[in-house]
Amino acid sequence: MQFEELKELIAIFEKSDMNDMKVHFDNASIHLSRGKCQTVPVNMHKSVLEAEKTSPPDRAGLLVEEEKKESEGNVNTTDGKYIKAPIVGTFYQAASPEKPPYVNVGDKVKKGDIVCIIEAMKFMNEITSEEDGEILEVLVKDGEFVEFGAPLFRFK
Repeated sequence: MQFEELKELIAIFEKSDMNDMKVHFDNASIHLSRGKCQTVPVNMHKSVLEAEKTSPPDRAGLLVEEEKKESEGNVNTTDGKYIKAPIVGTFYQAASPEKPPYVNVGDKVKKGDIVCIIEAMKFMNEITSEEDGEILEVLVKDGEFVEFGAPLFRFK
């Protein structure tokens, strides 16, 4: 499915009275829903992961090991992993302005814990951690627009 076809499908859904729509393709599927917050799993379909192997490093995956960089003989030994944005949209640390953030620096997270929300096309998508760890750094400001693959959190 091409991006333009996906945009057309979403436009049709938005104009319709449907509350849910599921469409299955050869190697992918899409589920559109109104009025609910939906969890977006951070793991991806095999064909997407294979395609990402040939993509530039900033699009290499949703959870990546930080590379050790050599700079004038000095090695950066900071180990860490990143939780990256699985979709394009607006980043929110909490469910609403009155509520506390899902995670803060120093918080321990478990696989499946909600770490933030990304709003895309008026849908609030809960972003979850793919594995256990501790949040070392929040890399995005609340309300900031994020691209697909943008690092959101650094954790160990």
